[in-house]
Amino acid sequence: MYSYILSFTGSVVASLVFIAIYRVIAQKIGLVDKPNARKVHTDLIPLVGGIGVFSAVILMNFIDSPEWLKNYEMRNMFIGASVLMLMGVLDDKYDLKATWKLSIQILIAHFMYYHGVGIDSMHGVFGVYEIPVFMQHILTIVIMTGVINAFNLMDGIDGLAAGLAIISFIALTFLAVFVDQLDLAFVFISFIGALLGFLYFNFNKKKKTFMGDAGSLLLGFIIVCSAMILLRHADTPERVNIIFPSLIGILLIPVFDSLRVYMNRIGKGKSPFKADKSHIHHLILQLGFKHKKASFMIVFFVLLIVSLGIFSHSTLGVSFMLIILVNFFKVLTNILELNSKVLEWKEKILRMENSEILR
Repeated sequence: MYSYILSFTGSVVASLVFIAIYRVIAQKIGLVDKPNARKVHTDLIPLVGGIGVFSAVILMNFIDSPEWLKNYEMRNMFIGASVLMLMGVLDDKYDLKATWKLSIQILIAHFMYYHGVGIDSMHGVFGVYEIPVFMQHILTIVIMTGVINAFNLMDGIDGLAAGLAIISFIALTFLAVFVDQLDLAFVFISFIGALLGFLYFNFNKKKKTFMGDAGSLLLGFIIVCSAMILLRHADTPERVNIIFPSLIGILLIPVFDSLRVYMNRIGKGKSPFKADKSHIHHLILQLGFKHKKASFMIVFFVLLIVSLGIFSHSTLGVSFMLIILVNFFKVLTNILELNSKVLEWKEKILRMENSEILR
């Protein structure tokens, strides 16, 4: 317990120090987010939150246990995370092509699968358990790259990506202890502390700092890899019955919101990768909430979905659980989209009225 407390407090302090240093460097080398028509900020904002968080986590792991890299799964996860973070930094600085970024993500997902981190069972979803090896490989790549990009797309307002990650790591900590993966629990606690340190800068008007693609891609990768590792260590039905619905609950909003947005864009004849303001956090902002309250609201929805998932999984089974959670998400987004359409019509009517007055 003492080492966990030390990891948490040490990560908070280390994150504050690292991000303060990296902010100065970022402003000198131009690693900043520039204002444009889609963004509400008008200043150059350093994009080093993710780098600071990752630096703090690595430092605390070396301090607590210099031999932590002997853990095979953890070592490979951090190798993949390091490559992904470097790609994110280059993307933040030079705006890499989407094809390049996706190719690197696929290679990292293949690397993780080759080293034993992946999907090997459907855990009873619609009656399916074991799946062929080639499908394990494909599913691992699709799910891993999907979650990575889903978290990246959720990083649209202050505190959201970090808030979702904190809730995810809190849940993952309990799940890791539940399946006796104490090394992973230590890593998750380090991330929680480091992310809290980042939030100090993210919500600070004078020292505003963004996560950057380096951070959001990194968080999505760590979370999805950890989920796959924990599922593999869930060696009893009782453990699976707790872990599987919890992981689905953590990932449902980022993943299904990304799918919803992609499908809407394609339906309108647009590129699925063309940025707009149709994500769930944009829809909540249209209700009149500020960034901080919108982020807290989405985090609340995640907690509600996790609780609903565990309850429905234990009472109705895994297939009905998925149906219930997906429909809950669909109803939620339909309500938010309806509000958005009403606001659009109000703006159109006002423009029509104003044009008539001008005549």
